[in-house]
Amino acid sequence: MRHWFGKAGGRLGAPLLAVVAALLFGISAVYAGGTPAVQDPLLQVLIKKGILTPEEAAQIKAEADRVAQQQKQEVVKEASQAAAKEASIPKALKGLSISGLGYIHYDVGTKPEPGDNDDSFNRFTLGRGYFTVKKKINPWMSGRITMDLTRKSDGDWAYRLKYLYAELKPQDMGFFTNMKMEVGQGHNPWLDFQEHVNPYRAQGTMAIERAGVFNSADLGVSLRGNFGGKLADAKAKTGNHHYDGLYGSWHIGVYNGSGYHADEVNGNKAVEGRITIRPLPNVIPGLQISYLGMFGEGAKKYNDESPDYMVNLGYISLENPMYILTAQYFRTTGNAGGSWVALRDDGSIKDELETEGYSFFGRVRMPFMPKVSLWARYDHFDQDKDDDIAEDTAYDMFIGGISYDIYKGNYVMAVFQTVDYDDDAGKQHKLPVPGNNLGDDQQFQLVYQLKF
Repeated sequence: MRHWFGKAGGRLGAPLLAVVAALLFGISAVYAGGTPAVQDPLLQVLIKKGILTPEEAAQIKAEADRVAQQQKQEVVKEASQAAAKEASIPKALKGLSISGLGYIHYDVGTKPEPGDNDDSFNRFTLGRGYFTVKKKINPWMSGRITMDLTRKSDGDWAYRLKYLYAELKPQDMGFFTNMKMEVGQGHNPWLDFQEHVNPYRAQGTMAIERAGVFNSADLGVSLRGNFGGKLADAKAKTGNHHYDGLYGSWHIGVYNGSGYHADEVNGNKAVEGRITIRPLPNVIPGLQISYLGMFGEGAKKYNDESPDYMVNLGYISLENPMYILTAQYFRTTGNAGGSWVALRDDGSIKDELETEGYSFFGRVRMPFMPKVSLWARYDHFDQDKDDDIAEDTAYDMFIGGISYDIYKGNYVMAVFQTVDYDDDAGKQHKLPVPGNNLGDDQQFQLVYQLKF
């Protein structure tokens, strides 16, 4: 056999060896009475040309059968092990996941007070703490509940409900893919999306939430999905595998409109929607352009009348494993809580406050130390664009920091933040006040994000 292969190898070289190797996995033959009855056309040709003898073909087939049987046994063994592992899990724990997210702070600085005054602080604190339980019920239905640790006005800690919803997965409909429906207290269309672009929620809320326009969850029904399937290797191309639609993503919903902090006080429902376009997935996969619209009434009544509430927001983001750049601009009428109004003397609504804001964010990883990132953010927000209450009602906030990634969403960072208020501006989330003249607002933070 060795002599024959040596001789044949000299005549036919590498092509013959490739053919013989292929035969180990591709031939089929039937044997009767000890004489092989070859049915594979290629094998018949090789025998006819004298390259293989019937006995050699039989040996090759026997070896191929042995390999195939061994592979089959390995597959059966792996399947049995997987089934045994699945069977060992109690039924109540199948499809169950538990996760936690927390922000642990050391903050030192000053907070502003009217009359160009300020109060100093020096404290350890918890920025927030989330505890989440998810349960997969079947391939198209699951549930989620998230508790949110927050600090009450008296300084005590309390848990409140952040998310509680059923998640349903409809079938794809052509260009609309990877859809998910949330029924209950779920995500609004914007903040979860932005917080997966800007990873530093641990330092504080995003620009429009920090201004006091709306928060991240509400009671209602929503549907979201991708345009055109998923972007292949999204994590490697953009540094982010969330909201990975090939041509973008979308999210629409009908909600109470008050957010998860407040009760619904009127019969109005807010209609909210986000559309995100990834215009050049094969050229600049990290480039996305987004629009957010929210339309409803604020969750408050003044002489049995609720104020109008509207948000228009534009956002552009460029993501890469080594850097992130974003810019956004928004205009609002009132806010979700219904508190941003100018009132007449009788307590009725004179006008909803028109506001304007913009924000820029950037992060870059150090090429020589990719776990280390430098980042900065600038927010501008005018609380009363039309001067219904006062004229100088804007603030400008700058945040800069350095972070170090530890492991899978766990990181530490050092941050400096300062806010400059116009003379009539109110504190963040609050109404402007003529002649308010807020004092210094600046702080240094050391933050650890705990994630499991």
